[in-house]
Amino acid sequence: MNEPPLQARWLLDTCAISELSKPHPNEGLRQWLMPHADQCVLSSASLGEIHYGIACLPTGAKRNQLYAWANLLAQQFSGRIMSTDDNTWKCFGELKASLRAMGRMQDALDIVIAATAMTHGLTLVTRNTRHFTDTGIALINPWKP
Repeated sequence: MNEPPLQARWLLDTCAISELSKPHPNEGLRQWLMPHADQCVLSSASLGEIHYGIACLPTGAKRNQLYAWANLLAQQFSGRIMSTDDNTWKCFGELKASLRAMGRMQDALDIVIAATAMTHGLTLVTRNTRHFTDTGIALINPWKP
């Protein structure tokens, strides 16, 4: 999907998504999500990060459980997963160059996520605000009261 649904306002960072896989997710995030869940979208880059993390686990029940959760997540967010398009990649290049000029070498997938938020005018929901502060995107950290 290249355009977010009309009601979309929030892009969930990978840390926000993976928090939801825990038996007891952070209460601040849970409370924040209740009224905002229908306005949230995911980045395809975050799905890649999630699948990478699961693939790194040893074969077994935990890994299988997380793969099942990831498949359910993809179903629940069907139509609300933002793929990367030409505009996102152009924004990625500009952001990466800008961060480099500041001396801030950042993980490429974090820059893709930031570019996705910027391109579509979305606020990024993340605990890792320091990873994104210099990108200029709007941020919210539901972990902090």
